[in-house]
Parts: sequence; structure tokens; C-alpha cells
Amino acid sequence: MKAALILLIFRIMALKRYSDRELRLFLWVVLPYTILMNLIVFKNCMYASLHNMLLCTGLSVVYLFIAYFLFGLTGSFIQRKFPSNQDLFKRIGIMLPVFYGMNVLLVVGLYFYYDMLHLFKCPAQTDNFWWALAFGCFASTVITFLNEAAVNWSKWKEAVTETEQLKTVYQKSKLYGLKGQINPHFLFNCFNSLSSLIQDDEQNAERFLAEMAKVHRYMLRTDDEQLVSLEQELKFARSYLFLLKVRFAQAISISIKVDPAILEKQLPPLSLQVILENIIYTNAAIKSSPLSLFIYNEKNKLIIQNSLQNKILSNEAYLEEGLDNLIAKYRLLGGMEINVQESAFERTIILPLFDNIEVAL
Repeated sequence: MKAALILLIFRIMALKRYSDRELRLFLWVVLPYTILMNLIVFKNCMYASLHNMLLCTGLSVVYLFIAYFLFGLTGSFIQRKFPSNQDLFKRIGIMLPVFYGMNVLLVVGLYFYYDMLHLFKCPAQTDNFWWALAFGCFASTVITFLNEAAVNWSKWKEAVTETEQLKTVYQKSKLYGLKGQINPHFLFNCFNSLSSLIQDDEQNAERFLAEMAKVHRYMLRTDDEQLVSLEQELKFARSYLFLLKVRFAQAISISIKVDPAILEKQLPPLSLQVILENIIYTNAAIKSSPLSLFIYNEKNKLIIQNSLQNKILSNEAYLEEGLDNLIAKYRLLGGMEINVQESAFERTIILPLFDNIEVAL
């Protein structure tokens, strides 16, 4: 019997509760609530003897624990139906009438509970029923507001923590973007390619210079933006990849096939720069074995696929930091995960795309 009761208590505690402080709140209020309720029901007679007081208080606590558990389940159910902060007053407006109705059953049950036990010399005072009901409704109101305060306090703390984390990630992202803008290797390679084009192909050299300007203009313009459209990001990627194509020529194979219907979807700015830079600087590109790069979409996901031809790097930590930072940013923006799949010959990065959302920083 004792083992079954202990098991029942553990199962009750394991259930999803109204708030993470609900049980603690019950322990704080149960004793004063029990004493005051019993004082209303029995008046001073209950406290005439220590035996009566302890017995009545102990049995009342058991009854009220069960009642509080039922109230908590009801509150949890309503909260799951209306979980948003915007539904606060609607949620309370539904809870309180329901709890007041449950209080009628609670007080009636309490009188019946005492009469059924016949353990007290003091009879329950039925003429105080309405006072007991009023006190029960008042206590339910106070406890409901305390639980709501606990829930919203927890959500507020989580929101503040996430905002701070997001700020940190964005600061790192801006720093990484700045590094990308002034990356000496990238600039040196670009100017080297431009120098060769000026001598051999002036027309192509003009286009190269224009695309190089677009790349750096985009990097500067999107520095403080939270999200940009996929269309903007792909325009940047095409300019960036044009510079790479001029540099590597037949040593790199590039293909972009994205459904125009998803171009209004959004993603963090410079996401493709982080990924493309990682691909280019961690893989060898040679004519005899071209580095293949394919950007396409499946529904609302952008997929970047490349062949693996790994090479030894001195700045590998910097490149991986950029990718890790992008993964962290996605998690904080909406709980979305970047999926990275890798085999012996190929790596695939899957970027979820956002609808038009705003992230408060």
C-alpha cells in the first residue's frame, strides 16, 4: 500500500505541470490555506485539542494535495491550449471561472470528507459554507496569478538569455564578415586574377571588377541586417562564384538551380559566403579533378553540395569557426538546425529557409 502511494506521488510529480514552481508554491501555501480553511469550517473548536488539530490538518493536507493536483492538471490543459504570452488575459479569463466552479466541488467534497471520517468531536459548520467557498475562490485567484507570474518570469528570463546569446552570435558574425571583407588571401587572388585579365581580356576584366564591387558592396550593406531574401543572397553568390570561376577556370564546376517561387524566403546574410569560402579553402581545385559545386533547393530548403578534395590548411580553425557561428545563429533565430551530411567523396549542407520574421535584438 505504501509502495503504491509512493509510486502514485512520483507519477504525479512527473506529469507536466502548470509552471516549474507549482509544487513549490503548493508547499508554501498548503499549511496556511489548510489552517484558515479548517478555521472557517470548524471555527475555534478544532483547535481545542492538539490531537484534533494535528489529525484534521494532516487529513486536510492529503485531501487538498489531491484537489491541487486536479487544479494543476486543469491549468496545464488550458495553458497548452493558449500558450502564447498574448493569450495571458484570455487564459486567466478561462481559468478563473473554471477554478471557481471546481472550488464549489472542492468545498462540498471537503464537508463530505469530514463527515464521512467521523474522526472529529467538532462537527463541520455548514452555515459557514459560503465563507469557505469565498476563501477557496480567493485562494485560487491568488495562486493562479502567482503561477502565471512564475510562468511569465521564466519565459522572460529565457527570452533575455536567448537575446543575449543572439547578440553575441551576431557580433561574432559581424566580426567574421569583416574578416571576409578584408581577407588578404581573397583580395590578393582577386587582384591577381584582375591583373591577368587586364592584359589578356579587357572586356572580361571590366565585368570582373564590377562583380568584385558587387561582392564587397553586399558585404558592407548587409552587415547589420538580421535576415535577407534568398534572391539577394543568390545574387551575391553568383558574383562571388564568378570571381572564383575566373580564377580557377576549368578546375571548378558550378551549377545553381533554385526554384524562383522560393526567392522571397529568407536566411541570415552572408550565409553562402561562409559556406562557399569554407568549400573553396578546404578543397583542392585542379583541372584533372575539378571541384564540383551544386546549389539547389528542395521545397523550403537550400542545399549546397560539393565534392570533397581535402587539402591541408593553416587557417582551418577560422573557417570552421565561421560555419559553427552560422549553425549557432540558425538555432537562435528559430530553433532551426543546419543539416551537414558528409561521405568520403561529398558534403551536403542543408539550410532551412525562413518566412518573413523579425528577430528583436
